[in-house]
Amino acid sequence: MAGSGPRSRIVVVGFITIFLILLVSMLSERFFLGAALVAIPMVLILLVGSPARVLAAVFALQVVFTMTQLSCLSLQVGILPVRIDDALLFLFLALWLLTLPDGSMRKISIGIQGYLVLAFLGVFCYSAYVGRASGNEMLNISYQLLPYGHYVMYFPLLAVLSDRRNFVLIWRTLLAAAVVGGIVYAVKGYTRTGEEVYIRETTGVRVATRQPNAIVAVMLMFLGRLWKDWRNRPPLLFVIPGLVFMGIALVLSQTRGIWGGFILAMASGWILNLFRKKDRVKMGKKLLVSVTVSAFLVVLIIFSVSVTGILTAGNIASRTSETSSFTTSESTLARLLAWSAILGNQHGKSLLLGRGLGATYTSYRPDIGSVMTVYYVDGSYFQLLLNMGLVGVVVFMSMFLVTLWKAAGLFVRTENRERAGIALGIFCAVIMLLFASGFASVLTNYRFTTLWAFLMAVIQVESSRDAEERKNILSERRGRLVRKTE
Repeated sequence: MAGSGPRSRIVVVGFITIFLILLVSMLSERFFLGAALVAIPMVLILLVGSPARVLAAVFALQVVFTMTQLSCLSLQVGILPVRIDDALLFLFLALWLLTLPDGSMRKISIGIQGYLVLAFLGVFCYSAYVGRASGNEMLNISYQLLPYGHYVMYFPLLAVLSDRRNFVLIWRTLLAAAVVGGIVYAVKGYTRTGEEVYIRETTGVRVATRQPNAIVAVMLMFLGRLWKDWRNRPPLLFVIPGLVFMGIALVLSQTRGIWGGFILAMASGWILNLFRKKDRVKMGKKLLVSVTVSAFLVVLIIFSVSVTGILTAGNIASRTSETSSFTTSESTLARLLAWSAILGNQHGKSLLLGRGLGATYTSYRPDIGSVMTVYYVDGSYFQLLLNMGLVGVVVFMSMFLVTLWKAAGLFVRTENRERAGIALGIFCAVIMLLFASGFASVLTNYRFTTLWAFLMAVIQVESSRDAEERKNILSERRGRLVRKTE
């Protein structure tokens, strides 16, 4: 996907060989044997020397495959259930640790986000200790260790992203994986079969897997880059179908927090764009073009879903009214009761620092019709409150609010249109994630926490590059001024 020459050709040939092996083993009903004996070792050989390729493979696996599918290739390491994507992330972390002696990160400041990540990891370690000392169920603790702990990937991500070619490779992989994920959703919706597919009488087919959280974040990043760097876009034959398929995943997703988050992100990005003066575009033209393009995209996605028969116009209209009644639905009532139960159990020290990883609460679930005692919460902020208290909530939210602030500042001030597009896309993606996390555990319980750390790292690296470029430009101007005065 990036680079050229013998090394790239070897990688391409290697993956083609793997594909053929998997195809033959599948046709001969020996798929898992072929994967285990040949394909998996060959993939590791191709990836092992490149942290960027390892990370790209992780993102591709996480965005395209469901948790159930990834769990088919997992093993228990002590108390940790380790999936194939987790194993590759450990490999990625090991490769980064091996590069530390050569000082490859010296030119990159970890930024405010880095110190906030360190603070969060400190609270996380304390929470793990409290959970273990309190006798919380080890299985519950193990399920929370990796999603929280993966935010440590912020630091190796800075090192990897310091090479611009690595960013290009990872971004292209993410974009391709999001489009493939959208295609999978479209196929599930069209055939009405597959994992977590069900049909409601009024609103039609739904797919309840978690990939739309990542797909929509990538879609917003892609829209930001298209909006500010249209000249360097991929071919239109990829752009339009790609947006349509990612949009289909958004429409078919079960989590309504994503729908509201997407709308809020688009509106926030539209408002932020009005403050950017570097493009030298009149305000009236900005308003007209942005509204027209947004309306065209919405109509195109809805038309595609309707014309293929995945959802009818009536289904989409019913879904809109259903979303408007979100505050009175049984699922919302279940969340409110759960949040109330958590607040009722938090007091004193536990309110400040939480009850540790694996802590449980008991609440009535009107959507199920029974009382349940569980460790997971529908809502990242109350999940953090349960495990890490108010300190954990404040530190954690600060990581993303600082990222949001830095993305907005970079977008407004940078002269580089590509960098402006990256900043705008991440700004919108973070807003969507923060909104969606109010109703689901997007930022805490799901497997995409390395991807969210990736958003923070990209903004830090791009901000550093922009500051360095402006410093060099200023030095050149001063040099020219000095020469003129002489």
